[in-house]
Amino acid sequence: MFLVLLVLSISTPTFLAQQVEVVFAKTVQTPNAQLLLQQGIKLYEAQQFSEAIAVWQQVVSTFAQQGDSLTEALVLSNLSSAYQELGQWSAAEDAIAKSLNLLHNLKDLTPSQTYWEIQAKALNTQGSLEWAKGNLEEALATWKQTTATYAKAGNHIGVIGSSLNQAKALQALGLSHQAEKTLAQINEILNFESDPALKATGLLHFGNALRRVGKLAQSRQVLAQSVEIAIGSSAKASALLELGNTELALSHRAIAIGKNQEGIEHAQYALKFYQQASELGRQIQPQLNQLSLLVETGQKSQANKLWPQIQQSIANLPPSRTAIYAQLNLARSLTCLKLDIDTKAISCINDEQRERLLAQTPAQPSPSWPEIAKILATSVQQAQRLQDLRAESYALGQMGELYELTKQWSDAQNLTQKALFIAQEILAPEIRYRWEWQLGRLLEKQKDTKGAIASYTTAVETLKSVRSDLFTINPDVQFSFRDQAEPLYRELVDLLLSNQGNVQPSQENLKRAIANIDSLQLAELENFLGCNLTQTVSLNQNLEQVSRQAAFIYPIILKDRLEVIFKLPGQPIGHYGHLVQQAVVEKTLEELRTALLGRNAGKVRKISQQVYEWLLEPLESHLQKSNEIETLVFVLDGNLRNIPMSILYDSKTNKYLIEKKYTLALLPNAQLFDIRTKPKQLKILGAGISTALEVENRRFDPINTTAELQQIKQVASSKILINSEFTRATLQQNLKSGGFSVVHLATHGNFSSDPEQTFILAYGELLKSNDLNNLLVSGKQGASGAIELLVLSACETAEGDSRATLGLAGLAVKSGARSTLATLWQVSDESTVKLMGQFYKQLNQPGMSKAQALHRAQQALLQEPKYQNPYYWAPYVLVGNWF
Repeated sequence: MFLVLLVLSISTPTFLAQQVEVVFAKTVQTPNAQLLLQQGIKLYEAQQFSEAIAVWQQVVSTFAQQGDSLTEALVLSNLSSAYQELGQWSAAEDAIAKSLNLLHNLKDLTPSQTYWEIQAKALNTQGSLEWAKGNLEEALATWKQTTATYAKAGNHIGVIGSSLNQAKALQALGLSHQAEKTLAQINEILNFESDPALKATGLLHFGNALRRVGKLAQSRQVLAQSVEIAIGSSAKASALLELGNTELALSHRAIAIGKNQEGIEHAQYALKFYQQASELGRQIQPQLNQLSLLVETGQKSQANKLWPQIQQSIANLPPSRTAIYAQLNLARSLTCLKLDIDTKAISCINDEQRERLLAQTPAQPSPSWPEIAKILATSVQQAQRLQDLRAESYALGQMGELYELTKQWSDAQNLTQKALFIAQEILAPEIRYRWEWQLGRLLEKQKDTKGAIASYTTAVETLKSVRSDLFTINPDVQFSFRDQAEPLYRELVDLLLSNQGNVQPSQENLKRAIANIDSLQLAELENFLGCNLTQTVSLNQNLEQVSRQAAFIYPIILKDRLEVIFKLPGQPIGHYGHLVQQAVVEKTLEELRTALLGRNAGKVRKISQQVYEWLLEPLESHLQKSNEIETLVFVLDGNLRNIPMSILYDSKTNKYLIEKKYTLALLPNAQLFDIRTKPKQLKILGAGISTALEVENRRFDPINTTAELQQIKQVASSKILINSEFTRATLQQNLKSGGFSVVHLATHGNFSSDPEQTFILAYGELLKSNDLNNLLVSGKQGASGAIELLVLSACETAEGDSRATLGLAGLAVKSGARSTLATLWQVSDESTVKLMGQFYKQLNQPGMSKAQALHRAQQALLQEPKYQNPYYWAPYVLVGNWF
């Protein structure tokens, strides 16, 4: 007899969380087969994957014997999903290949809606497998097929899910413009969805996707809409949970860019939404997120009231991956509640803020180490019982971390190695790098420096292989660049530069230190831009061959010292350091920045003299021996990037660095720009806004850019767009048709470590980082080649944002311009007119490099009594190719 079987499609799209699809398959089958199939589904939903596999292996042969190829294909697809969850890649490949082969053989029959549903599900599973194996282009192609197939089945949620997967793959491949187009198409689909339940689910997944690619304001808006129209307490609780996660991300971003009050407000909203989700859905995840945030913000009393409730709730959960991850999450929060921990060994988000807040609260008892150890031991036992190797690796590794914190090195190393072995077996590099890093720390603490360096190096290489994937990792194991990647690079560099028995670092270690700092800078930019820059990078660029007239200088801020590595032409790599705490360096640089903006020239000289002594004084003798060196190229670290090197003051000669013979240039990474000389013809596209404007609730005062742009017109061949002429459309049109070598934008702008706060003002709109990138990249297609120079005049770096120049570097890299000249703060109209006029006058001379032209223009401004204050001449920095 024909039975209608309700089959839950468990091939969860990689980008979505717990998406459930419904497939109706008409099939002749025994009641036993039906029961077994549904039993397997329930086991999978309970995350008991090995048990689900055992059941489906029984039932798949039944459908094969009955000749029911369609249902057999469905079960094989489900099997592949379960094998993927357990890291059994060979079995997963075999199952999905058989499923797709069966479906291929059925294609000549008249396809039904059921056929298209199962075909789409199988393709989705295949795409997930390709993604997990790192075959991103293949995954993208498969998910495109999946979207088309779901459309044939009339499954709107399936179309949305597979489209979001496409956006994720595009983002990971560095195709952010295409990813944004795909997200825009999803938005259009949702606008026309009439079913409130389906629309709420689609908005939930769309809001999550927006958060993962960094579009937090839009994510908040979409998720709030999902909350509003969600039907049923469970759906509303899920939307509230994700809305809380977006508010938390907004809080972290605000604090990172120096907006602490705004960060506190977003954190309060996040706590509110977690509380509401917990009350509605009685879910464990909102409570865990609430506890983590209470710990992070130092609300120890409330945290101590909440965690016993969570522990009781977890005890009532059946063994599953959800239960295991909940225990690991709880153990992490309880560990971060303790004040006597090695913060190098455990990542507690916003360590400094956490420690400051916890120190202000009355002394309260913390969970004991045995209590935390018991929670972790239970998670290990459950993972082993479920044969869930991925969960077991996480649990063993975190147990090793606990032993590390309690200084039981041998046991910690043993557990870490077991966790690492499993991660290697299941081909999980996103887990593996963490345990390689942990093993490196343990070896260092046991004085095995050589072994520690080897383990750290392996961890860095593993992280490189998965860095782009980590933007979309399981939200239970969130990837945070600042907390879980940057310290890895810095700790490795620290080891490479440490003196072993009063022996200076070897040439090999110095080379490796430079390579790792370059990798760190690249990782920062990729994290900021949300894309993969591998195709942009010239990984084999040899500094020795770049220029015989350039010295490369790498200052590196470590916790207990400031290191400087330098490379002079024809000489071995050099190195020196100063025993000065990171906090002292950062405070000094903040005071210098404040003095610059406050126009306190005396204080600027005094503080910048200290920075000169740190960075350049030991290098003087080396520079004096070489008459060849003309340019000092800085690859700056941390807060140094917000300080123009031109203001460093040499008290011996009573000169700023700009007054010396050296031209100056900055590189965010020595591999990101094509540093070669190239004949150039000066042809300038200038655009600017001089009138007052109000755009996106921001007020922009008038600036005298007209005189600046008119002066350019007198010096070189140019096209000028002023005020209403300067729009996105006119800029794009001229870029495509004009063949300009220089693009000069004289308008309000802001550089920030928040991509959404990095913008250039056009007439009536803000061109965000990606907007400008897309305009400049598309402009190259109709021109004779890359833009030689992008000038961003009247822009500034966000105050209080220690990484604001990531915005500047991001624009410089993504635009494809060979060089970018920008201002670190907005300066006087009149002085800018004089400096830019002199710059282009010099640049128009035969054989004059961009760095030389800027150097002479700044020196000329410095000579004028009215503009001798560094505030006027210092903010101009050249990023990229200096020739």
